[in-house]
Amino acid sequence: MPRIYKKPPVIEAVCEFRFEGSQPWDWTIPGLIYDRIKSEFPKKRQQNVLEVAMQPGEGKIAQEVKAGVAKMQFLREDETALVQVGPELLAVNQLRPYPSWPTFKALILTQLDVYRTVAKPKALKRVGLRYINRIDMPVPDFALEDYFRTLPNLPDTVPNVFASFMLRMEVPYEDINGRLTFVFGTPPIKAEKPAFMLDLDMFALGEDAPSLDEVSKWIEAAHERVEKAFDGTFTDKTHKEVLEEVTK
Repeated sequence: MPRIYKKPPVIEAVCEFRFEGSQPWDWTIPGLIYDRIKSEFPKKRQQNVLEVAMQPGEGKIAQEVKAGVAKMQFLREDETALVQVGPELLAVNQLRPYPSWPTFKALILTQLDVYRTVAKPKALKRVGLRYINRIDMPVPDFALEDYFRTLPNLPDTVPNVFASFMLRMEVPYEDINGRLTFVFGTPPIKAEKPAFMLDLDMFALGEDAPSLDEVSKWIEAAHERVEKAFDGTFTDKTHKEVLEEVTK
């Protein structure tokens, strides 16, 4: 059974798909997708990108800057979730409050079905399921080993005191042809109280990516392994005292 917390640490979950297109990208596609999902995602937002072209000339290089549309974002009214659509791209983001895995999975598969119907992609180049967690510590002074099982290690010649740290590892999961990017450390911006970030991204790409018809099975397996990685990162003290696990 998944753990339930009074203070859940998920600040964002995202499932991203990169496709091989079977037809040239047409910017009418986001509009057609929006028509199908606007009852749930009524807000529209455009993300732009700057393209810089360098043209060599006599004695100098001319630079031309063009603005373009990178992707469209369709948001819920309260902006707790959004769908991002671009050339050969679909991403489904869930912000706080995170509902539950079955609810998020259903949202992912619904949006994927809409994208497939409209854009008709040929195959997947990459699929990723990512969870970004923030753990705010209730006390200013504590021993890392009392709360975390993933710890930074330094040689004896260096003081074992950390102002900040970041651990990054990539772990293969051959049973689902995936890899887990495991990132743990302090936030990039210093907080008033001690806090830690745990970023877990399970992905498959290239020939290891599942077929479009096998996506549901793959993301279920990916979520199971992300959940186990999350559970194992913390001691029981963190689960119970910091995140306030609900026990029956």
